[in-house]
Amino acid sequence: MSIRMGIAVAAGLLAVVGLAGSASAEMFAPSTAAKPKKVTVTGCAKSVGTCTILNNYNVSTANPAVPEGKRAKVQGTTSATMSPCGGTVLVNIKWAAVKGKCSK
Repeated sequence: MSIRMGIAVAAGLLAVVGLAGSASAEMFAPSTAAKPKKVTVTGCAKSVGTCTILNNYNVSTANPAVPEGKRAKVQGTTSATMSPCGGTVLVNIKWAAVKGKCSK
């Protein structure tokens, strides 16, 4: 093997190792959290243990609490907070009762 060929092979191996290293660094980098967004949902809240869920949104932090068994229009901001209750956690919640019935 010539010196020129040996240098080319070594350069190629170093390039492959460098690409593999940067790819693995990306796999272990923390993912960026989704930007909070304002949402409005209307429906009937249900209690699940000590949690209150409305259309797959966790509205447990509402003060005053969203009433169970009555239709409500809820506005809040999504949060990256994890909860054992499940659903997307809403913060800065405001709600108002709306006309309509909830199914039992």
